Amino acid sequence: MKKYLLYTIAAVTLMGMTTSCSDFGDVNVDPEHPNEGNMDYSLLFGNAQVQALGSDWDVWRNALIYSGCMIQHVTSAEWSQGVFYTYNDGYSAAYWDALYSGDRAGVRDIQDVIRHWENDENYGGNDYQFARIVRAYIFHRMTDLYGDIPYSQAGQPWAYSYPEYDAQQDVYDGLLNELNEAQLAIDESATSKLGSADLYFGGDATMWKKFANSLMLRVAMRMSEVDREKAQTWVNTAVKNGIIMSNDENAYLLRSDGLVTKDSSEPYAKIFVESDAGKFFLSETFVNMLKSTNDPRLPLIGTRVADPTKTYSSEGYDLGSSTDYASWNGLPIGYELAEGPYALSDAPGVPTNPDGTLAADWKSHYPVPNRLTYSNPVSPTFIVTYAENMLLLADAVQRGMTFEGAQSAQYYYEEGVRAAMKQFSIYSSASDLYNTYLNDAAIDAYLAANPYDASKGLKQINEQYYIATFCDEYESFANWRRTGYPELKSVYADGKTAYPNRATAEIPVRFLYPVTEQTANADNYNAAAERQKFSKSNADMGVPVWWDVEPVNK
Repeated sequence: MKKYLLYTIAAVTLMGMTTSCSDFGDVNVDPEHPNEGNMDYSLLFGNAQVQALGSDWDVWRNALIYSGCMIQHVTSAEWSQGVFYTYNDGYSAAYWDALYSGDRAGVRDIQDVIRHWENDENYGGNDYQFARIVRAYIFHRMTDLYGDIPYSQAGQPWAYSYPEYDAQQDVYDGLLNELNEAQLAIDESATSKLGSADLYFGGDATMWKKFANSLMLRVAMRMSEVDREKAQTWVNTAVKNGIIMSNDENAYLLRSDGLVTKDSSEPYAKIFVESDAGKFFLSETFVNMLKSTNDPRLPLIGTRVADPTKTYSSEGYDLGSSTDYASWNGLPIGYELAEGPYALSDAPGVPTNPDGTLAADWKSHYPVPNRLTYSNPVSPTFIVTYAENMLLLADAVQRGMTFEGAQSAQYYYEEGVRAAMKQFSIYSSASDLYNTYLNDAAIDAYLAANPYDASKGLKQINEQYYIATFCDEYESFANWRRTGYPELKSVYADGKTAYPNRATAEIPVRFLYPVTEQTANADNYNAAAERQKFSKSNADMGVPVWWDVEPVNK
């Protein structure tokens, strides 16, 4: 049985109230002071669920302009920050600002829910535990992006005006313990008071337990290079507790009523086809990876469009062409529209006019994210999937970890690849493409042509994870930093001239705190900067987080 639900009218109304730009400021400022006596905390819970997955505010900045371009899923000739590794405070700090402060403030909302539900006679059981799991998900993303973060004191303006930054190692210990405590406390025989107000699972206690344990697996594997013994312990705990074990159990937020004018639409899709249409293309790196193995997902990942700048809400919107995939080339990385040392018109193979200037129709030559799948505003947002779980277990076994009921790395690898391909069945608008390119015979042929090879197991596993997490760029960015796969070259590797305001010559490995934190929360900011060996400069984007140590495979 599928574990998802449509947006309720109340949730859509709530999200319609949260589409303005996020405010800057201290992470514990609470300007609204809602009337607690009249507050429906189930709506705050729903808002936190939505904001945890990202909105167009942070997805555009942190996930696409930066992460997606840095790890070369996509690239852009019109946004320099992620392509050339330049620093912009508002873009680097977008997820922080969106979740810690302002009108979105998922951290503040979920902390408020937890405070009020802990001893509530109606919501103090399973629903309280669900809220703890949402909080853990938010903080897991936050610490992976920024390292040391306000955690134990965050989102509690009634108690802490200036929250301390917890060391990432301590945050990770807290996340693992909270996830385990929450899933153990869930009573699968009890009925949730939330019902349809729970936008992930509709109050299904069993699915919340599996979700918590799948997050536990993800958090544990993030530590695989820095503390393998602890990672193995928690992997075993997660598996014993019970993780998501089929595509029918995938955790995702369905967007069937999504509107591109509100946060209710899929945020990546909203940017691709509405807010910033025609600015992001599949990169040469990503397309070449897919083509090199004749990956049958390419037709469902990308499409070519005559004019990708036409928006979803405009006349003449083009769903794109779905033919001749073998001839596709991804957009070259490291170029921009302006003339000069990085001119796109000088890139190999880019269509130009006789005088050498960029051809007017150049955008029609390169694939954009498919408008029937990732670029469809009413498509779901995946949170944690069976495919990801299987690939993480394959990674664990390949590293020599043991856990209850472990199969071979090859078994988990093949299960992960198959699940990642079958996962596309959820895109009903792409059913013809799915039935043509991702039928069982096509998947079997792909696995036969690309058999698991233990001698390069980590590479194979994590390249598949990279493909499977396309348009979950926060997770892709984190797993690339953990494993070193896929093996990506810096845009400057071949001697390209340094772009103005370049933060680092290598692919950045973290985001920086908002500049406002240096004044609004100076003492705690300075302590965190010193602990992480920050220099308070743009170059700090090259300082790895705690778990990002040199992978053993390099």
